Amino acid sequence: MNKIPVFDIGDTLIPDNSKINEFVSKELERNGQTPVKMPINSFNVFKTEEVARWLDSEGLHANPSIIKEKYEIWAEKFLKEEIIPELKKIDSEFGPIGFISDNSIEAKKFYTKVFSDAELDYKGLVVSEEVGVKKPNEEIFEAFLSQRDEERERFAYFGNNVDRDLAAEKTEMSFVWVTQYCVFGTHYSGLKIKKVSYNDVKAVLRVLK
Repeated sequence: MNKIPVFDIGDTLIPDNSKINEFVSKELERNGQTPVKMPINSFNVFKTEEVARWLDSEGLHANPSIIKEKYEIWAEKFLKEEIIPELKKIDSEFGPIGFISDNSIEAKKFYTKVFSDAELDYKGLVVSEEVGVKKPNEEIFEAFLSQRDEERERFAYFGNNVDRDLAAEKTEMSFVWVTQYCVFGTHYSGLKIKKVSYNDVKAVLRVLK
């Protein structure tokens, strides 16, 4: 029996670190300032008040709402054109797929709408803010598993950050490292794929049978 794929989102499905900072840089440059990299794991682009707090802490002047709006426009287009078609094929054969992400409730609302608009079938989208902990705390994985009826050993979690995402194995899920947008410098000798595509996911699930 095949494993059921569950996916991280940021820097697994979508290049968050590079694209968010691209929009941050453009907005700073538009305001005549030198670009500074925003630590996206500490300041959530979906929360304008957090982005504003980071800008203030760096003595920078920019409109966080513009950064959020431009990122969301790009992210929706990218997901619908590049990612969701692959997820639909994966879901059709191995699903229903699910999602576990270190992210905000605002982000969940955004992704839920995008997935709904694109008619993507899935079951379970858990974000850290609603659970109250971030990975590698295993409670976030348990929160997802509590929404599903299948045995936990049936799930394979696909993530980009080994230091955090490998904690899925503590809940008896399998783990697969997605390397395409790896921005954390982690090395891992276990199962890995370059990107989340139907062919790559299918190939690694054959190994995990």
